[in-house]
Formats: sequence, C-alpha cells, structure tokens
Amino acid sequence: MTISNYPSGFANGVTIRGVPLSITNPGETFFVNNSSVLAKGGNGGSDGNPGTYQKPFKTIEGALNNGRVTASRGDVLMVMPGHSETITTDGGIALDKAGVAIIGLGIGSLRPVIILDTAAAAAVTVTAANCSLQNFELRASFADVTNAIDVSAAWFALDNCEFTEEGANLNFLDYVNASSTTDNDADGLSITNCVGTAIDAAQNSFLLSAADIDRLVFNDNFYSSTTANTLAMILITSPKTITDIQVLRNRMDAPAKVSGDMLVDSSAADNSGIVAYNIVNHIDTAGVVPVDCEGVGQFENYSNSTVATQGVLYPAADVVD
Repeated sequence: MTISNYPSGFANGVTIRGVPLSITNPGETFFVNNSSVLAKGGNGGSDGNPGTYQKPFKTIEGALNNGRVTASRGDVLMVMPGHSETITTDGGIALDKAGVAIIGLGIGSLRPVIILDTAAAAAVTVTAANCSLQNFELRASFADVTNAIDVSAAWFALDNCEFTEEGANLNFLDYVNASSTTDNDADGLSITNCVGTAIDAAQNSFLLSAADIDRLVFNDNFYSSTTANTLAMILITSPKTITDIQVLRNRMDAPAKVSGDMLVDSSAADNSGIVAYNIVNHIDTAGVVPVDCEGVGQFENYSNSTVATQGVLYPAADVVD
C-alpha cells in the first residue's frame, strides 16, 4: 500500500489555490529506522526493504548502497527518531553519491545517533559533491577518534548536529576534517547551527583543514570545552588559505583556555572574507587573539577573559578621521 498518490513528488512544483508550494527535493524520499518504534502496520528495518515509511531500510550505509538511491537526483534519506548506528571504520558511513541529503528526525534525545567506536579511524566520509547531513548526534565511544566527519568533496553541508563524548578518553580529536591535501576539494563547505562539547584534553578543533578552501561558511555554532588544550574552532594548517569565508555569530566557551587563538587560526597572508559578531570566553589575560587570519574583515567580535565582566571588542575599533 502506498502512502501517497504522488510517490515521485512534483518535479515541476505544485500550486494549490494560487499558492506555489516549495518542494524540497525532486528525487525519491526513503526512510531508515532500526529503533523499536515503528510505523503502525510496519515491519523492522532491513536494508533489503524498499525504504518506505512502513518498510524502512535498517542502516544509512545500507540505504546508500542497495541500488535504490540515485546520485544527483535529489534523493533524501529520512532517518527516524531513536535510530542508532555504530560505525567502526573510516567510511563506515560513506556519502559517495552526489546530491544526497540525510535528515535526522526528532529533537533532543530522540535525534538519530551515529556512534564512532572500536577504532580511532572510524568516521563518516564525504567523497561526493553536494551532500548534506542534518540533525544528528555524533558520539565518540573510543579514545582519540581522529575526526567524526572526513570531507574531501565540494559543497558539503552540515547543519544542526551535535558532537559529544561518552567520557574522558572516549573523545574526538577534531570534529570535521577537510582531509584532502588537494586544494579546493572541500570548497563550499558549510557548517551551521552545530554544537560541540569537549571534556577530554586531547580535543583540538571544530574544523581542521590541510588545504585551501574557498567559500567556507561557519555560522551560528557553539563550542564548549572544559580543557586548556583547545585550539581554534577553525584551524587551517600553514601555508593554506581560506577565501571568501563567512564566520558569523559563533560562540566559544573555553573557561580553562589560557593561550592560543580562539575562533580562526590561519598563518597565511592572503585569506579573505568576513568574521563578525562572534564571542569567546576564556582566561588568557595576556595575549588573546580571537581571530588570527590576515586578510579577513573583522566586525564586532567580542572577547572576555575575566570572570564577572563584560566582553570587550577585539581587536579595537577602527578610527576614521
């Protein structure tokens, strides 16, 4: 039994009573569910299922590789509340079909969870362009997991996801790694509305890149760390550059951090873009540099290193004669 008279959607849009409705995808929509909560009349998830709401796939990786999901068609995987999936290898979940969106359903503790366990190399890999991952918890369950998400393709979008640690020594080193050493492989990378909570001293950065990135968007993220070892939220290894970037409205709470850069760290001289409306909390009273990224424009970034005081504009405001 189908649950829609239009299982293929409306490729050319649809208007009802003169009002055009926004169609989010022109491709197929599939469901993934291995939780105990199933649709009424449905069965347990299986990667041999057709991927309908009542007969969902069991795993994200299985859904991507059973021949039903098609690259560049605009297909969407809807991952149901309560779904939990453990990966133990690099590419345990591999976004290798271009243009596929993976959307987690549910809020709070009902969000789908991807657990990284058994090996430090365990990671979600992104090797196809124009993919996205939205509304997931990514949880470290092994010591010094190198990174949760390994990106080597253009226009990957990560939105409304949370990075967590199961405990001390069960942690990430970096959350997202633009891992290719080939410049511009990860152009258009977008990380928005995400949260990272670090309790292990080995945790480093939110985003690490060893190659040039153009049009990076890093907006509205929150990073909380209880350790002094935290590096900048965005760390670009020398001599690589980030160009035409947007780094807006991020919050970093690192009350044990006594030194080092905070928001963006790039030693190159030819970066470009805007870093604005960000705030950082720390205890470096000597030489704090919230943004060390020559070439970018900075506007209304605030820093606070003293308890019970207001943050201050850093660097100082430009004076126009």
